[in-house]
Amino acid sequence: MKPWRKQAETVAYDRFRRVLSRTFELPDGTITDFEVFDLLDSVAVLALTPDDQVVLVEEFRPGPEAILLELPGGVVEPGQAPIEAARTELLEETGYEGDLVAIGTIVRDAYATNVKHAFAATRCRRVADPEHPELTAPTLLPLEAFREHLRGGELTDTEVAYRALDELGLL
Repeated sequence: MKPWRKQAETVAYDRFRRVLSRTFELPDGTITDFEVFDLLDSVAVLALTPDDQVVLVEEFRPGPEAILLELPGGVVEPGQAPIEAARTELLEETGYEGDLVAIGTIVRDAYATNVKHAFAATRCRRVADPEHPELTAPTLLPLEAFREHLRGGELTDTEVAYRALDELGLL
């Protein structure tokens, strides 16, 4: 298999994010255009308390128009180290902090430029209230209940959860 050759790239914007229009020459000579989302990198944290409770964030998600139980996470601001973004998001969204370990990076989508940085946090403890309690509510789930939630298909960062559980020997 040969990589495709990029022929051109232009920048367009939709209402909320930068979109790249990329033209590639495929191995058979066909010229094809693709729209690619140019997004900031992000982080997600699987956080565990000393008694194996998983720290989740209950929040409304506009895509499915539903309140979901999610892993804490968010974007990595320009110039910010991913581990700092993970620490900040965990504290701001849940009021918890813990011992962070980087698990790895995940390609987010075949049509996006960003990666997601996966983290596990152990020995988590509540040290503050969430920064915006009207937007996020910390919720604890026992590890076994979290595994069921993970299998249920309503967690948006499933790849981070599986990788972190595997890394911690809890899968």
